[in-house]
Amino acid sequence: MKNNKGFTLLELLVAATIIGILAVFATTSYKNSAADARVAAAKTRTEALAGAVQRMRFEHPAFSTVSGQMQDTASTSCSYSVPTGLISCGLLGNNGWERDTYMTYWICNGKSGKCASSPVTNPLACMISTGDAKLPARYGSGYIYCVSAVDKKETLAAGS
Repeated sequence: MKNNKGFTLLELLVAATIIGILAVFATTSYKNSAADARVAAAKTRTEALAGAVQRMRFEHPAFSTVSGQMQDTASTSCSYSVPTGLISCGLLGNNGWERDTYMTYWICNGKSGKCASSPVTNPLACMISTGDAKLPARYGSGYIYCVSAVDKKETLAAGS
């Protein structure tokens, strides 16, 4: 009598193929979820930046926004860059700003400068994608997310 205790080569190849296909789907899903998490974290930072700008403008009415920086209109010797000055002033927490290579953040003074393509009417802060390869194509270099006092929206900037 013949002893058939084992798998045939064909059965092993079929099992290996199925495992390979599942691994491809799992890897793709993981990469997309990691990219979505990066963008969600960047949106949260943008909202925090907008809140800090709103508090700064409320507490210090002499400050205005000039090309992405908070500046004291009475004394030009004091300016608050994004986001370093707001962190040192205690208006913004240092939650990984220096490690974010996927997005750039801007303080807005209406729809001008880097905030000209803002999808909201009077933005306080915007983030713009750097076009990093670790983000999916839908977050290309034209991706912009802006926060105003009453609204938040995202879009692809014009001309992207």
